[in-house]
Amino acid sequence: QSAHSNRVTYHPTIHFTDQAILGWWCDCFTGARFLGCCSHIASAIWFLSYQRWQTQQHHMPSGEYKNLTTDSIQVSDFYDSSDDDDDSQRYSLA
Repeated sequence: QSAHSNRVTYHPTIHFTDQAILGWWCDCFTGARFLGCCSHIASAIWFLSYQRWQTQQHHMPSGEYKNLTTDSIQVSDFYDSSDDDDDSQRYSLA
């Protein structure tokens, strides 16, 4: 069910095997795109591949999330990240 509208329900569908995700589809507006995936698919993949296998609950107060970000003022505008890209790998879940 949509978080923004109580009357809208989306149906994310993921086609997968034990080794790979073969494809996905969601009937939301963003899910109809050909590149990337919508938040419904991303959250389902995250839950099925990671969260449901966690044995301990990790609670982090919301104030600690700011420590996970980088202040954009401290990052140079001239940083070339193209050398860091691995063009042979299309997607990674880790």
